[in-house]
Amino acid sequence: MEIAKANESLNAAEHCYTEGLYNSSVSRAYYSMYQAAQAALEAAGLKRAEWTHGGLHATFANELTRRRKLYSSFLARDLNVVQDLRHTADYRDSDVSKRQATRALAKAREFVSLIKKGMSNG
Repeated sequence: MEIAKANESLNAAEHCYTEGLYNSSVSRAYYSMYQAAQAALEAAGLKRAEWTHGGLHATFANELTRRRKLYSSFLARDLNVVQDLRHTADYRDSDVSKRQATRALAKAREFVSLIKKGMSNG
């Protein structure tokens, strides 16, 4: 997985947000984080043909934040927080609010930025 895919998803999240499409913004924000985490795992030698969401979250948290300490544990937490918002956006009858979308987008920006920084240092 290339970090470019995470950048594309983050750009889509930004666009959706400016258009007031908060559910779509949160969904793309989450996927930018998921794709960045996948790129970080692959850069660390942990490549799989396909990741489940739970498997990727657990491996990112266990390997890259706890064991190798390449990233802050706050990133693993934020990945879970934004995934929960994505579930609301994609699967529940309720919509995410502008405030929730703002929060998810901020977390996604920081996540992708820190992953890119970590990958360039590694």
